[in-house]
Amino acid sequence: EVKSAIQTLSLNNKVLFVHASIRSLGKLDGGAIALVNAFLDAGCTVIVPAFNYDTLCLPPKGVDYQQNGHRGQWHFEHTEPFDVSSNHIEPSMGAFAAAVVNHPKRLRTDHPINSFAGVGPQAGAILAQQTDADVYGHYQGSEVKDAIVLSIGVTPKSLTPIHCAEQQAGRRLFRRWALTASRGEVEVCIGSCSNGFNQLQDALQPAATKIKVGLSDWTSYSLESLLENCTRAIIENPSITQCDIDCPRCQDMVSGGLIINN
Repeated sequence: EVKSAIQTLSLNNKVLFVHASIRSLGKLDGGAIALVNAFLDAGCTVIVPAFNYDTLCLPPKGVDYQQNGHRGQWHFEHTEPFDVSSNHIEPSMGAFAAAVVNHPKRLRTDHPINSFAGVGPQAGAILAQQTDADVYGHYQGSEVKDAIVLSIGVTPKSLTPIHCAEQQAGRRLFRRWALTASRGEVEVCIGSCSNGFNQLQDALQPAATKIKVGLSDWTSYSLESLLENCTRAIIENPSITQCDIDCPRCQDMVSGGLIINN
């Protein structure tokens, strides 16, 4: 069924930004790594989020940005330095992302909070586009011209490229600080709350191709169309991404995002 789905969705030799719930498939012989290998056997390049929030630390003294998706005091019980050679990711990233991160040929970006990992022929060129400041740089450029965003049993609130659409709509990304093993404390850009992204479902439909694989709903989106359609929807209705009126990250991002006082 997986091999048939790859053919049906014309995924062979494509760059895939995969957001997956392995559990949604029901029984999958070989588990998550079998799915990773099926894509690699089809010539695909597989890119996944490999986020790590244990690295968060306090901002430098005197740094106080407005509309930074934060209220009150910063509280971090424990901070671990980010090491790009480590395979640690947030458990919420799921088994598929963990399988990519643990693949012997994987590459990983050194963004200490919103790292991405990839495996396949174009992984190096794509991941090289992400920096601390340009956290969504890997969604842009010639390497991903025909890329696919593949949703496996998840909803739009799990689709990280929508954060890139927010940026393309003119929103300024938030800033956070993280501890790294090789660079000390660094300031980086991050995205906003994604809990309201399911409200972009109608905007996403023109870019979507849906099939059933096992018990799972697979949806394939053209990355280019996803970004264009979501960007347009956010410009036309900024509150479409807001999960709740009391969410500080949504409040600030709907208002345009970060303000830096000069």
